Amino acid sequence: DWSSDVCSSDLEEWEATHKMAEAVLKGDIDTYLSLIEEVAPYDDLLDFGSEFEVGTDDPEYLEVEFKVKADEVIPTEVLSLKTNGTLSVKEMSRTQKYDLTQDYICSCVLRVAMDTFALLPVKKVLIHAVENGINPATGNEEESTVLSVLVERDKIAALNPERIDPSEAISAMPCHMNFKKTQGMLAVERLSL
Repeated sequence: DWSSDVCSSDLEEWEATHKMAEAVLKGDIDTYLSLIEEVAPYDDLLDFGSEFEVGTDDPEYLEVEFKVKADEVIPTEVLSLKTNGTLSVKEMSRTQKYDLTQDYICSCVLRVAMDTFALLPVKKVLIHAVENGINPATGNEEESTVLSVLVERDKIAALNPERIDPSEAISAMPCHMNFKKTQGMLAVERLSL
């Protein structure tokens, strides 16, 4: 009888989900990591960042690192409509591009924090945004951390995501961020817990 098979599989799925929920609530780190792998909460951010790495050795917090894709996401041109109705295309200024890049990176960090808090009962998320860039001392392309921030559950819950400036919101949290209007996001040391 197929209906008993369906009920049996539903019950088995419910039991497995229930066991996982209990383990998460007890702070089982292995279950945290399994749940992240299964639910893949950051997958919808892959267009904006990539190679998310997640880890922890304490059930109270999670550490997340991701590579930003600013060069792929932030436009290089500005479109505007002239008074005669024609479209004007001009190159975006460096300062405008740097401002957009800072807000983009900070927005991604806020989204990672919100998704993490929605999934797990952690109290803090330590997030590192890394980017490939040219090291001016060597002339070689290197990966560097451009933002490291500690986000606490109660701080993020107090934000109104529809009305905040992402960069200002991140600046109000414990963070290492070195933004220069004429140079953009510069390499910083990572925060640690």
